Amino acid sequence: MRNKMTGAKTLFLTMCAVGVLTATTPTWAAGSVTNCAQVSTTNEKDIDSTPGNQPNDQAIIDALAQTPPGNEDDEACAKLDITSVYDFGDAPISYGTNGTTAARHEIISGLMLGTSIDDELDGQASDNADGDGTDEDGVNMPSLVDGSALELNVTVTNTTTKDSFIGCWIDYNKDGKFATDGSEYGGASVPKGMSGGLVKVTMPSVPATASVDTKGSTYARCRLSSDLIDASKANGSLTDGEVEDYNVTITANPIFDLALRKRVDTTATPAKIKAGDTVKYTIEVINQGNVDATDVVVTDYIPSDMTVADTNWTDNKDGTATLTTPLATVAKGTTQTITITLQVKATAVAGKVTNTAEISSAKGGTDVDSTPDANVGNEPKVVDDEVNGKGGTEDEDDHDIAEITIDPAVDVKLAKSIEDNTGAPVTTSRHGDEVVYVLTVTNEGKDMATGVAVNDLLPTGLVYVSDNSGSAYNPQTGAWTVGDLAAGANKTIKITAKVN
Repeated sequence: MRNKMTGAKTLFLTMCAVGVLTATTPTWAAGSVTNCAQVSTTNEKDIDSTPGNQPNDQAIIDALAQTPPGNEDDEACAKLDITSVYDFGDAPISYGTNGTTAARHEIISGLMLGTSIDDELDGQASDNADGDGTDEDGVNMPSLVDGSALELNVTVTNTTTKDSFIGCWIDYNKDGKFATDGSEYGGASVPKGMSGGLVKVTMPSVPATASVDTKGSTYARCRLSSDLIDASKANGSLTDGEVEDYNVTITANPIFDLALRKRVDTTATPAKIKAGDTVKYTIEVINQGNVDATDVVVTDYIPSDMTVADTNWTDNKDGTATLTTPLATVAKGTTQTITITLQVKATAVAGKVTNTAEISSAKGGTDVDSTPDANVGNEPKVVDDEVNGKGGTEDEDDHDIAEITIDPAVDVKLAKSIEDNTGAPVTTSRHGDEVVYVLTVTNEGKDMATGVAVNDLLPTGLVYVSDNSGSAYNPQTGAWTVGDLAAGANKTIKITAKVN
């Protein structure tokens, strides 16, 4: 049984008499109200009654109850039977729709969801949550998408004298009941005096696998009452208000396949760079899916020997830099190219340096084989220039590396002097004298100098006598093979010659 109710319960009582009528305060009995009246005064004498002789309604009721009735004809009562009407839910029965645990509200004037309420004798369980009609007009149910935030806009009337409350539930895992732990619940308060106003109810985010768990369809319930509502009140009776059930659809997040490829703008592989140089990298963002990706954010992991030298990137001061303006849209089947310029620090250590970039976030869908993030250490396997990664334990293709080689920074210094056989400095000599040429090679750089060689061929007028290098010096060619010099190290050779 259903009745549309949009107005208040109104009690009609009409009383007429000659003279002045006084209607006393109604006396309520369980399920009924009796209202009595009597003529309280007249200017003339009543021939068979005494105006105003009954002190209250109950005295009139008692007089009427006598046999024969003991009331005078200037007294009368009217009894009105009161019937409470209720609103129930209409989701499937497992959600507490029927019986003693049913979600039930007594309908009163001025408290409802939407623009109308229908009343029932009991819940009307149905697969489409429309068993009690189509009065469910209070909630503007938005699209429910896996992994998305959710806010419900609820139209509410509360013209009663006290604040009320809204509670909403969505069965995200379709287990046939509304969770009472808050994981499927959102609530809000409704101030008194609101008429057709909009109340926002923030729900827990839709779980990432909800469309699979529910097979695309599940149920929602919203309740309004002056009773305090919390996550545990999805079922049972509330004093007043309304309940609305909905059959809702949850859809899978659109799928895209984003990939990233990073390369150094140089022909050498890996690129050979010196300390202090700037290095330009090219980054390709590739959408291999069939859904557009929006607000694509790229993060670059800055090596410790390099700094950001690009105004299009924001240095986060934590070893990362972020593309300042995200890519607004990377359309399906297209590639967008960006660049980043880094500078090698003057103190950089020689050797290979790996620079990494990754898609840290994107909107419009879920990547089929990668997880956009800004965590360089969570890639199980890294393959350079791979754009067809499989995810999982394989390479994630939204992440790529590029390598450069920093050449050693060496500073080899050569010093040369002349002395005699006693070690005393010599500036002049005579024919037949022996002189000693002292050569010292020093690595004043910060990296090891390798393969160092010095050429010092004695000129005409000097005859080679000896040297202290063992076999490192060739007097015929003047080549001194110094070898490797660590940073700060030096080697010295003394070549003795005779002035001819």
